[in-house]
Parts: sequence; C-alpha cells; structure tokens
Amino acid sequence: MPEAAHLAPVDIVLLVLYFVAVALVGLWTYAKGKRSTNTDATDEFFLAGRSMGWLPIGLSLFVSNIGSEHLVGLAGTAATSGLAVGLYEWSAGIHLLVLGWLFAPIYLRARLATLPEYLERRFSRRLRSLFSCVTLFIYVFTKLSVSVFSGATVLQSVFGWPRFAAAAGLVLLTAVYTALGGLAAVIVTDMAQSAVLLVGALCMTVVGLERVGGYEALRTSPPANMTQQQWEGYFHMYRPPSDEDLPTLGLLLGQSVGGLWYWCLDQSIVQRVLSARSLGHARGASLLAALLKALPPRELVFARSSTKSIPPPPPQLAQTALPILMKRLLPPGLLGLMLAATVAACMSSLDSVFTAAASLFCLDLYRAHLHPSASEAELVHVGRAFCVLLAAVTLAWLPVITLLSDQVFIYIQSVSMYLAPPIVTVYFGGVLWRRATAEAATATFCLGYALGVGRLVGEILCKLSPPRPASLPALLFLSNYLYAGFVIFLLCVTTLVLASLASPCPPASQLDGLTAAYSGKCLPRVATPRLKDLPTTREAELPLPAAPPNDEGCAGSAAPAAAPAAPEGMQMDDDAIRLGTTRSRAGGWRGGGACRACCYTARAAYSRLDSWVGEHSHAVGAALSAGIVAMYCVLIGVWL
Repeated sequence: MPEAAHLAPVDIVLLVLYFVAVALVGLWTYAKGKRSTNTDATDEFFLAGRSMGWLPIGLSLFVSNIGSEHLVGLAGTAATSGLAVGLYEWSAGIHLLVLGWLFAPIYLRARLATLPEYLERRFSRRLRSLFSCVTLFIYVFTKLSVSVFSGATVLQSVFGWPRFAAAAGLVLLTAVYTALGGLAAVIVTDMAQSAVLLVGALCMTVVGLERVGGYEALRTSPPANMTQQQWEGYFHMYRPPSDEDLPTLGLLLGQSVGGLWYWCLDQSIVQRVLSARSLGHARGASLLAALLKALPPRELVFARSSTKSIPPPPPQLAQTALPILMKRLLPPGLLGLMLAATVAACMSSLDSVFTAAASLFCLDLYRAHLHPSASEAELVHVGRAFCVLLAAVTLAWLPVITLLSDQVFIYIQSVSMYLAPPIVTVYFGGVLWRRATAEAATATFCLGYALGVGRLVGEILCKLSPPRPASLPALLFLSNYLYAGFVIFLLCVTTLVLASLASPCPPASQLDGLTAAYSGKCLPRVATPRLKDLPTTREAELPLPAAPPNDEGCAGSAAPAAAPAAPEGMQMDDDAIRLGTTRSRAGGWRGGGACRACCYTARAAYSRLDSWVGEHSHAVGAALSAGIVAMYCVLIGVWL
C-alpha cells in the first residue's frame, strides 16, 4: 500500500470546505428545481430545463473531459509516453467545432432529449433501443468504471486507503448527489471545478519548472534512467507507426473516429448542448471549449516531467504519476485544494454519466418498452433508482480494468475505438447522406458491434493467455487498437453504402430537419432577456407605494419611487439606477448598498455579453472556427 501523505491542517480544512461547497450547490440546485414552474420534470432534471447559456455549457464541456480519469489516466500515459498523448486533447478542439456547426443545429431543431431519439426519427425505433443498450454498455465498461478507478487511485496514493473501499465511498457519495442535483447541478459545479483544476495544474507546472531551473534546464537534463535522445523524444508528439501505444499514424486515423464519437455523439457530452437555450449559445459553448482544449497537454506533461527527482514510473505504476507529483510538489494549502478538485472532478464525471445513463434508460427503454404511460415524476424516480443499480455494476467490473491495460487512459481509448466505428458511421451517414436507409444502418450496427465486441473479448483472452508473437490471434487481437478501430470503421462505411444502395430510398419524413441538406432551415435566434428587463427578487417582494388620488378621486396606479442620487464620482447606468431604487427602500447606499450596486452592474454586464454571444455567434463563429483550426494546426506542427 502506498505511503500516506501528511496533510497540513489547512489542507484538511480546504478539503472539507470544498466538499461542503459542492454539496450546498447540489442542494441549492435541487431546491431551485423544486420551485421551478416547468411542468416537464424530465426536461428539468435531465436537461436543466433547456435554459443554459454558453459560458456554463462551455466550461462544463471542458471540465467534463478533464475529470479524474483524464487527470490520472492522461498524466499516467504522459509519464511513460510524453507529449504524444496531447494529440487526443488538441484534436478534440476540432471535434467540438464539428459538434457546434454540424450536429447542434439538427439536435436543437429536433428538440432531442437523447441522441438515440435521432435514430428513431431518421431510421427506425429498433435502432434507438439498440443504440441505447450499447451506450449503457460503454458507460459501464469505460466511463464509470475508469472514473471510480481513477478517483480511488488518488485516495489510495495520497491517504493510503484501500482502493475498493475508496471506490465504494466515491460511488455512494455520488449516487446521493446525483439523486438531488440533476444536470443543472452538474453544470454549475463544473464551472467552479474548471477554474480550480486549471489553477492547480498551472501551479504544479510552475512549481515543477522552478525546481529544475526552467524549461531549458528541463530539456537538457534527462532523468537517470533515460538517455538524452529518449528524453528529447519525450517532448515531441511524433511516434513511429510501430509504436505499441500511441503511433502518430494511428492517432491521425483512429482518433478521428473515436474523437467524433466522444464529442459529437456521446450522450454524457452532448447532453450539455441539448440544454442550451438557443443555437447561438450552443455554438458559443463549443467555441469556448475548443479554445480551452489547447491548454491541458503541455500543462499535464510539464507537470509530470518538471522534477528530476521523480523518474518516469514503470507502466504498472503509471496511473500514480499525478498523485505522486501532488504530494511532492504542492505546498500546504494548494495540496488540499488540488486533492479536493481531483476527487470532486471524479464525482462530477460520475454524476454526469449517471444522469446521461438514467436519461437513456428512462426515455429510450423504460418509457418506450416497459411503461409507456409513465408520468414525469415516475420517470425521474426510476432514473434515480437506475443510478444506484449502475453504481453496483460499476464496482463489480472494477477489478477487470487492470487486465486490459496498465495505463488507464489507453484503456479508455481502446474500448471506445472498438465500439465507436458503427456509431460514427451511422450518424454521419444519416446526417450527410440522404440516401442512407434504416436497413443499411441496422446492418452497419450489427457488423460493427460484432467486430468490436469480438476484438474486445479476444484481447482479454490474449492478455490472460498470450499467443505466439507471429500467430494469427496475435495479429487480430493484439495489434494496436487505433489501427483496429480504423479498419472496423472502413468496413462499417462500406457496409452502409452498399446496403443503402441495395434498399429503397428513405421517405421524406425521415429527412426533413434531420439531415445536413435541411439544416439550412436554421433555428430562430432566441435573444437572451436583458437582466434589467426582468424583475428582481427584492422588487417582487417589496410592495409598491400607493399613488395619490387622480382627478376622479380614485386611487392611482402605484409607481416606483424615484431613483436616489448616486454617490459623488459614481456614474450609474440604468441597471445600477434601478438597483438603487430597490435598495433605497431597504436602507439606501449605506450598509453595503454600493457594493450590491456594483455586483448588480457586473451581473448586468455579463447578461449583455451572454445576450450578445447568443445572437452573434452565428456571424463571428465561422471566422473564429477557422482561427481555432489554424491554431491547432500550428500547435501540432510545432510539437510534432
């Protein structure tokens, strides 16, 4: 068992305060949902009432991908493979633009609640049920189990707790939290966690570089167990095609398939976009997340390599790279904050997937096949109960993870690559090719899943009983997962094209609004109401003063009191004046009224920015997207 770290009192206090704050956010979101006037309970719980703006969605998209499985898994893979793993992060920026400009208009125009619902409208109801079952399978065998494994790894490495006990505690806490919050709680907590995680990773990088004397000293001083040539390769993305884990050619081919599935077709990610109040906010969120995705690779790799006293760990201990760095690099205070953020990120990843899985089960399986007349409240209760069942299955699968790969991040990508090709083929075929038919989509799913599951089972068996290196089983089941996934994708595309041409054309009802040819019928732009146009809570509570009688002797209508004069030297806009009117009834500018006015003005400024992004992201988004693509091409070219 790893040696437990000695936490200073300030670390313990920060750890406790952080979890209390997250719990309060969950309770606040739950109470807010109970007071909501939205009569659609499933819409409120699973999609946050479709009322989210670009900033919370964009930050949530970013931090949901930088959860504990990526902090632990990505850092662990970087500890043994270097910057090559950064291609996963930088390619994600381009995939996010595909989500915002190709899929978001179709998703929001159709008002989808789940992604399998698209398959029912475009192809058939049978495909919707099949895809929901496969997605739940993927969640259990990749996202949930790895999130729990990664969070338990941090707790075991830092505190010395048994891994399974730590995993059970995380699942229990997350199950309770998910039952209260829903998607709105997930997005709100993600906003806070994104700032904490970025600041923590940046501090680890700065402290580590300072310890070794700067970046140039780091490049010229390899660890004791590495040559200078090996150390130089650590800082480049290029790997030969024969590399066992991260060949560059395999990344360019296979990751194009896996990344498109993850960012454009995964319910736990796209569910945030479905909660957007308008298409403009969905596109603004994708732009923000694409910009933020340029940050993690260098920070994580530099944080890993920024101390010569910690040589790259052996593969079987690679997943402990980040916890070791946290214990040795971070000072008291920052260590507690980073520990809390890492474990909270694990909980955020878990409840995000729990919510997505519950929505798939309730809306696509339970309501469609088991209880079609289920009420909205019943669906929410069933979803919460399903989360508990899902947690138990996740814990049961946990011991199998270490058999597939010693590097957690590689495990995530390998399983995804085996099951993503038919999903990507069918969705892109349905959106981009009007000739794609339901019969062809069914055949593609069946073939792709048979090949993917066969490859996954064969790999497990070969890991347990290794075949001869040059034998046929070794070639089929132990070749690099990126190449295997791309070959499965090519076979799926061929099947979809040939089967579609051999079957009748789909009816117009399966095309209208569901293909790229019809996406030109853009969603109407929904302007975000300005904050000053909405009544404040205080104004709603305070009675208006009675007006003097009019000429007829009747009481006149009540009118708000005149705005008080601003303090000398302070210019007040309409929002601040309106706030002053309200605050004058509660004590004027003394006792914190000026501070409240400043806060209200800041909120009004954000409201204007929020409204501007929602209305103008269509016009400026194309130019920004081109700039982001160019930025990623330059980054990859420089570090390749």
